[in-house]
Amino acid sequence: MTDNIFLKVDDFVLELFKTQLDETYVYHNYMHTARVVKSTKEIIENTEIDVKEEQALIIAAWLHDTGYIHGADGHEERSATIAEDFLKDNGADQSLIELVKQLILATKFNGTPKTTLEEILRDADASHLQKIIMMKLANFSKRNLNCAV
Repeated sequence: MTDNIFLKVDDFVLELFKTQLDETYVYHNYMHTARVVKSTKEIIENTEIDVKEEQALIIAAWLHDTGYIHGADGHEERSATIAEDFLKDNGADQSLIELVKQLILATKFNGTPKTTLEEILRDADASHLQKIIMMKLANFSKRNLNCAV
């Protein structure tokens, strides 16, 4: 697999979403995906994982919602298939492909992560929502403090 896999996967996802993602998906799009990748990298900075695991997490973060090009239902399975095809086309070994697919499937809404790597991707995928909730709580607290004075 080439050294610039991260650039390739970024370009691949951007082009895929630009040309095939229905405009009605205003959340699960390239911007969301880029935020998940950023959050994944932030979490990885504070986690002891090896290079292959880091690579798998970042690739999975890029590809985790690509299945939305075929609709929301079952998008994780389709994302895993898209990831497999992309990685095979780019010379990835089978162990990396399987790990990326496992991580993508762990992003299912009602799923429960079974490994630290799955937890990292799930947390990164939900991090934007967590930040919104924290901002709302902070604003709520400020309003209550102002009212109490």
